[in-house]
Amino acid sequence: MTSLSMYELTILVLAPGESPQAQNHAKGHLFERFVAQLLHRYGYEKPRFSNLNVTSDGVELDVVVQHQLTFATAIAECKAYSRNVKANELTSFYGKLAADRLEREQATFGFMIALPRLTPDGEEKARTIAARDTNFRYLNSDDVVSAMRETGLLVDAPHDLGTTSDPAVIVTEDGVFSATVILDPASRTPKSITVWSANGIVPIPTLDLVRASPYAVGLQVSDAHTLAHEPTREPLATDAADESLFATVLGSGSDFEYQLPASPRYFVGRKELLARLSRSLDSGERVVVFNAKSGWGKSSLALKLAQFTKDRGGHALVLDTRTANTSRYIVEVLRRAALEAADLGLLTLPNDPSWGSLVSALNTLKHSAWIDPRRPLLLFFDQFENVFRDPELTRSFRDLTAGVRELDGKILVGYAWKTDLVGWTEGHPYQLRDEIRQMAAVFAVDPFGPTEVSTLLGRLEKHAGTRIVPDLKLRLREYSQGFPWLLKKLSDHVLKELAGGISQEQLIAEALNVQSLFEADLSELTPVEHEALRHIARFAPIMATEVTERYSPTLVQSLVNRRLIVQVGERLDTYWDTFRDFLNTGRVPVEDSYILRQTTRQIARLLPLVLAAEGNAYVPDLASALDTSDRAIFNLSRELRLLGVTTHEPLRVKLSDEVWTAPDRERALRRRVASSLRRHRAFSTFVSLAERSAGSVSLSSYGRELPNAFPAVEASVNTWTNYARSSLSWMTYAGLIVQRGNDFFLAPEGYEQQSIRLLDVRSPLRVRRALPQEACGPAIELIQHIGRGEVVSLPEDGPKRDATRTTIAIGAVSVTPEGTLVLTRSDLAPEGVIDPLVLREMLTALPGAAAGLLALEGDPSLGPQAVGEILREAAGASWTESSTYSMGGRWRSWARAAGLTVTSPRRTSPATDDSGRIF
Repeated sequence: MTSLSMYELTILVLAPGESPQAQNHAKGHLFERFVAQLLHRYGYEKPRFSNLNVTSDGVELDVVVQHQLTFATAIAECKAYSRNVKANELTSFYGKLAADRLEREQATFGFMIALPRLTPDGEEKARTIAARDTNFRYLNSDDVVSAMRETGLLVDAPHDLGTTSDPAVIVTEDGVFSATVILDPASRTPKSITVWSANGIVPIPTLDLVRASPYAVGLQVSDAHTLAHEPTREPLATDAADESLFATVLGSGSDFEYQLPASPRYFVGRKELLARLSRSLDSGERVVVFNAKSGWGKSSLALKLAQFTKDRGGHALVLDTRTANTSRYIVEVLRRAALEAADLGLLTLPNDPSWGSLVSALNTLKHSAWIDPRRPLLLFFDQFENVFRDPELTRSFRDLTAGVRELDGKILVGYAWKTDLVGWTEGHPYQLRDEIRQMAAVFAVDPFGPTEVSTLLGRLEKHAGTRIVPDLKLRLREYSQGFPWLLKKLSDHVLKELAGGISQEQLIAEALNVQSLFEADLSELTPVEHEALRHIARFAPIMATEVTERYSPTLVQSLVNRRLIVQVGERLDTYWDTFRDFLNTGRVPVEDSYILRQTTRQIARLLPLVLAAEGNAYVPDLASALDTSDRAIFNLSRELRLLGVTTHEPLRVKLSDEVWTAPDRERALRRRVASSLRRHRAFSTFVSLAERSAGSVSLSSYGRELPNAFPAVEASVNTWTNYARSSLSWMTYAGLIVQRGNDFFLAPEGYEQQSIRLLDVRSPLRVRRALPQEACGPAIELIQHIGRGEVVSLPEDGPKRDATRTTIAIGAVSVTPEGTLVLTRSDLAPEGVIDPLVLREMLTALPGAAAGLLALEGDPSLGPQAVGEILREAAGASWTESSTYSMGGRWRSWARAAGLTVTSPRRTSPATDDSGRIF
């Protein structure tokens, strides 16, 4: 032969079958016959016991044999894998051998047959064992070939085949055959495969099996005996020079070009992570893995690692693996990287390089001379989750990972895949994925922290050419949740809006959510463009030819020009995974995440003043009334703006129309707050914590949980506790949670909280919402006077003050800043006529009241004692018996005023003691 790059020999066991199970069964028995022939070379009889296992990695066989002359026993473990066998497999076998010697005889012989061979540390252990144990023998592929040549099973090729590589032993039902890859002498890439046997012609079924195997990878397969007489055909494999195989990852051209990962020039923060990566390069780390959710900066970090590599005089390729489809992709990447590294003076390739397969490519690098080991070579495979769709391709990358760890040169291989995929176990070769990760240094990429967010917000001001107001900065910081892509997209949106003449105040008033931005992306598309975009999203990454067969190339190009889709080699994909999810599901799984800093008690000082100003108050007037500054009013009203209760207008605090025009403004306010909080991270965090802690959440535990929910916000422990207190107060007000003692629980279905009110002026009477302590007559009369439009001032003392206290307690009346009494609901007493249904609705909201009304509705003649006991039980009160009787009697009159039919009670008397006192 002209040249034989015989770096590693592959043994292929090939068998036909109607199913994978049938093929594996046939392969197993063929391998048994093959091992029997091999052991016969060493004088052993046919195995009398075997344990066979065919896996996706290869074939495993344990056998027990007896020597033909000495009758000595031998046990053999045979492993034929697509990768080198790990050292722990040798350790495990030798342990079994030692145990067998204790049971059988000390002279039991042990064969460890590892194909193609053990890993370097494994081979060193095998040599050490063999030097001390004469009854142990390790055989690798070279040893197997030598033994089979001696028996005549393998012979040289019948004639000169030219430049060859990747020799193989083919085991089929027709026998044992030799094979090799014929290389192009110039490019050293595979042209075809040829097969021969010791007995002459190779049967056609064997040629067909080789042609269908991963060994061929689409190459022409022929019998070496007839090769010299057949015309050479073009290879079926992808041409090595085809650049469409490679799609390099491109970086952004600005700070806020969110469609692309950040170029090293625009990289932000990650100091600790970068320091670890720098140490990995200098320490000779071989494999790294970046894990994170989509859009958290894996690709940006890969580009930064590439810059580190080049800064050290090395060479780097950061590749988008969405173009990878066969194991040839890996070989071509290694070939391109090695040739470019050689041109840059990093290494010198051997005289007989081979790019025939992954094995020969790795051996080519192994035999290369590294000129300066301080100058590394980086191969980084980004978007790697797409590789997991193909188990065979994933296995090839696993073999690359294992192989590169055995090289002496300064090569670093990196992978980045997202961790927010559903169905890893069911839908992906997760075991191969985990093997790659186990052989690598894993770097978990987290969202941006407060420092990174501050840096980008500072750059936003620089790009905008103006100061960004604190409220808008705060909104961007908190809403982005530390997600780099979302912060950049929102910042880009802000820059465009400011350039278009929109004020920062208007932007604050808008709903700055990514869904609205996506909807804006789609708003200018035609129906056909919509259809094409959704088709691409559904099948992405999809071959461009498949799309252009269905839609016109001009239409597809228009989507590329808008940067809604991107071209990745020969495939098309949406510009962002999250955008693809939005197109497929109609929603974006992103929650509101602004911090609630003010409690409801603090806000309650402000809202009654806004209400008194007809729902639209001037900020200086509010500042004067509360004896504070305009800035303090702006901060105090922040929660109201974020929750959608007020609209943002310069120097004004204005209630939204939804609240102001509602007949029951307090209820409308509460529902608005509840609606906003249901899609807020503060509430989902509470729900998650409640599920983990048997339903009960304390202030302290919630305060410890909040920093994990808001990674972009930096605060002290005490501050987080205050934030927790504020969030809990708003969720309690909204009726989403209830407080029992010092703990909080999720509110039951249908619960409506009404005891906390924000629109009422704080009464100087300090009355809390409770069941009325007075008879209904004076209170009803007071309500009627106010309903007729009479001006009623807060009385100083006397019966009128008691009646006022009662109306405030049931939530019917509030006090204005001027000290006059007003109805909380205008429909309670229009023209001075009590509406029983509205009154009943108010009473029902009081603690324990609903049970009392229901009891009287069921039995109108229920007496005061019975009614009082029902109220006491429902309200959880500790009244005396006399108080219970009195409360029951008063409640009957209130129920009558609320429209219930209440009849004279049955003739019963309260219990008394000997002196006649009620007890």
